[in-house]
Amino acid sequence: MSGTAATVGEVSKGSKTDLVDGRYTVRIDLDSPAGAVDVSAVLVTADGKVRSDADFVFFNNPSAPGVQLESDAVVSVDLSALPADIHRVVIAGSTEAQEIRFGEVTGLRISIAGASQSLTFVPPGLDSETVLQAVALYRRGSGWRLDAVGQGYSAGLAAFATEHGISVDEEPAAPQPVAPQHPAPPQSFAPPQPAGAPQFPVPPQPGAPQYPAPPQSFAPPQPAGAPQFPGQPHPAAPPQYGQQQAPFATPAGAPQQVPPASGPAIDLRKVDVVLTKDSPSRRASIDLRKGDPGYVLTVGLEWDGRGAKYDQHGRVTQFGVGDLDVYFFCRNEVTGDYVVISGEKGHQGDLNTWPFMHHQGDSRGPGANNLPATEQVIVRPTENGDLLLNVYQSVDNGAGAIDKFGNPRVRVRYGRPGPDGLPGPDADQITVVIGNGKNSFWATVAHIDVREGILTVDGTVQYSRAFSERMPVLDTAGNWVRSAKNGPVGRSKKSNGLGLSTYSGRCPDAR
Repeated sequence: MSGTAATVGEVSKGSKTDLVDGRYTVRIDLDSPAGAVDVSAVLVTADGKVRSDADFVFFNNPSAPGVQLESDAVVSVDLSALPADIHRVVIAGSTEAQEIRFGEVTGLRISIAGASQSLTFVPPGLDSETVLQAVALYRRGSGWRLDAVGQGYSAGLAAFATEHGISVDEEPAAPQPVAPQHPAPPQSFAPPQPAGAPQFPVPPQPGAPQYPAPPQSFAPPQPAGAPQFPGQPHPAAPPQYGQQQAPFATPAGAPQQVPPASGPAIDLRKVDVVLTKDSPSRRASIDLRKGDPGYVLTVGLEWDGRGAKYDQHGRVTQFGVGDLDVYFFCRNEVTGDYVVISGEKGHQGDLNTWPFMHHQGDSRGPGANNLPATEQVIVRPTENGDLLLNVYQSVDNGAGAIDKFGNPRVRVRYGRPGPDGLPGPDADQITVVIGNGKNSFWATVAHIDVREGILTVDGTVQYSRAFSERMPVLDTAGNWVRSAKNGPVGRSKKSNGLGLSTYSGRCPDAR
């Protein structure tokens, strides 16, 4: 239909309809499967391109001038509040996160409702598409019109975004696995911080549970049934955390194991490193061999909350709000399997079972006990795997890039335990400041590995594939993989009970 619209009406594909109200809600409805389509909006200028990525409205960027994401299925558009250089607002839907195509969606319909005008559009002929450009509200002279577009994209959201000028990162080349650094780099001494930079004091943990200290052993445990190597038979059970492991007995007739004539010297220097996006290197190391059997290793994420306030020295004067979902992806380099450790019940890990770490529980939020929000694991260091610290921006936590959650930073600490059982104030420490943010569902904020007794942290921040809720993982060779077909997928804890689709499985094969 064309010209002045009726109060209630149905529009067909390709039609142009005058809009008579100043504000509209656009809703994508369907019969099944429930929640299959996620709605988004793109604000474009006369050349059909966005001014910046901020003009793409979706879960992690829920608003732009005149446009608001109201829910997974509803967008509101205030035509009078749109900037003068915005000529068109495109409303789109996607099934990509649900791993289905529009041909599998039944009863799809688009509702466009204003105060005095209500329109319905049923896009025809959808099949293999995973993205639908549903309708567009566009300027026509001094007024606005509705364009019933109904165009599908089989190439996915990335192709749709690129067409409208939205930056989409290409799949990066797979980085090499983290390697130890011998000796520890000079940056192992704390660099001077610029005036006004946030300070990251070591927070005490009152009331924290007591944990025994790690063994001074870095021999990789062998899986059940694995062949035994001369001089290193698999023990009947792992040593208790906090007890020194007895030396392995050499089987009769087996060749004696002779230690190498030379190797990296133990680096006894104090480590206190702060890595930022401007650091010359995003790697730092701690030599775990210098510790005694009572030393404790922790890995975690801290944040002060959205809206946190700081003084001129970067110290917190008022904590903000907001939670983050933190997951520790652990790769077993012997078997090629993985397990994900989190604060969720049943997935917190065990210090006596691979990957030999225990999560202390979900954060209580910024400001509890006047401390930053913290999610961390206590780790018994071994050399048969490495881990990714992944952060998921779930719909439960509100929208916004990770660096909007109040100076989020990774903390790796190693030292003598204090009264709370955690590394004390004299512990070695590596801090990774997550200073660059992006509106993606997942961010890998640290890759941690232990080799030859040396723990190396790679603080390079890497993001999931555009618009994908698949968790980044490691392949069987330890390379970072942005999106794995059968890997864990993030989801709402409130809706599903658990934040991931799966917590264990097989790492993708190395390419």
